[in-house]
Amino acid sequence: MRKILAGLLSLVGFGNAGAQPPSPPPAEMASGLRSMVLNLTPGEIGLNSDNSQGAVWGIVMETGMDGGFYTLVALADGTTSLYFSTGGGIIGAGEHESVRAASRDFLASANQFASAAAPITDTAPPGRGSTQFFLLTFDGLRSYRAPEVDLGEERDPFAPLFQSGHAVISALRLAQP
Repeated sequence: MRKILAGLLSLVGFGNAGAQPPSPPPAEMASGLRSMVLNLTPGEIGLNSDNSQGAVWGIVMETGMDGGFYTLVALADGTTSLYFSTGGGIIGAGEHESVRAASRDFLASANQFASAAAPITDTAPPGRGSTQFFLLTFDGLRSYRAPEVDLGEERDPFAPLFQSGHAVISALRLAQP
């Protein structure tokens, strides 16, 4: 988890001694963070099929909104972050036990939906009003996309996963000072 956190912090200009170059624009930072997580391998964070609780070792839930999108990340090593393509976010919140517990539940829920998600290579962020789940599995990246309103109003089979993701977001917000 420390390796992921250090990588995320270095993207936003922390962790290097000396003069810092100007921070990249928010959209560029969000793109870098997304790319880092979506291209991560389980071995990079010390995971393998023997020490993981299921096929899904990470989940990214993204929802498109006016002017951008937000990204929720939960990894089996405890890494949990929420960030916005327009700037800002919460990185490294998995240090809070309440957030870790909600993230574990989110990952357990993701494992129930893994077979219904399709293998993909296109990781473009969702458009306004759409939510996309990226399931990071030992067999590769899988995904499912649906209208946010259908997920929120429980008209989509992935609604329980959406609700579990929002439980993580609630835990993140409550853990903030």
